[in-house]
Amino acid sequence: MINEVLHSRAIAFILGTWMSYCASIGAYDGALFIPMIYGLLLLLNHMDQKKSTRSAKTNAQSK
Repeated sequence: MINEVLHSRAIAFILGTWMSYCASIGAYDGALFIPMIYGLLLLLNHMDQKKSTRSAKTNAQSK
């Protein structure tokens, strides 16, 4: 579920719109905070997928 949300075009559009709005009014902390959270979620999702793939391989090899 989280993977579909993270790779959604709608989320990317909303983030781009938010960054443009914040940059236009000069609130650069708002323009950078949301994408940093999004990037952190992507990183954690990637690490979780890597861990689950690795554990699935070790379980398959041990059987």
